[in-house]
Amino acid sequence: MHKKNEVIDLQNYRVAEEDEVKASEQTGPQHLPAGTTLLLGQYTITGFLNAGGFGITYRAHDSLGREVVIKECFPSEMAYRSGKLMGARTPRFKAELEAIVEHFVNEAHRLATARHDNIVHVHQIFEENDTAYMAMDHIDGQDLLDIVEIDPKRFSPREIEQLVHKMLHAIKYVHDRGMLHRDISPDNILIE
Repeated sequence: MHKKNEVIDLQNYRVAEEDEVKASEQTGPQHLPAGTTLLLGQYTITGFLNAGGFGITYRAHDSLGREVVIKECFPSEMAYRSGKLMGARTPRFKAELEAIVEHFVNEAHRLATARHDNIVHVHQIFEENDTAYMAMDHIDGQDLLDIVEIDPKRFSPREIEQLVHKMLHAIKYVHDRGMLHRDISPDNILIE
């Protein structure tokens, strides 16, 4: 609602309104397609793995042919895809989206310093397409959620105890370094 004597820039208002409508009408996939290259060809996406509230995860190959995982900062509630570029769904999200990308980069740098057997290693962090990415180890295994849904009795009580011990040790390692995971869930726990 506008105040009675407020001056409104109608041209910018109309552009912002059109952008908001365009972003809200976008219904296609938000993930990058297989074959997309990143970082001047250093990485080639080979497939979509998963999407969450703040990111999209891809399977990829690096320029040496090694399989890696690429995590893209993509807060789906605020962002939309235009080609390879990420943009704010509305102008009012622009500053917040930029802050989220900056936070992603900072956290990725901190995670890259983590050296723990039960934490995925970060190889590279880069900004491109108006967002940020991190390249990480590819873990050849299933996530815990899939395993439990397929075979709920797969793990013995002793195996569950060992798994929880490893997970808690990794979480303590992260917390001792001033980081928070913020997304601990069975679908983020990979079993080799």
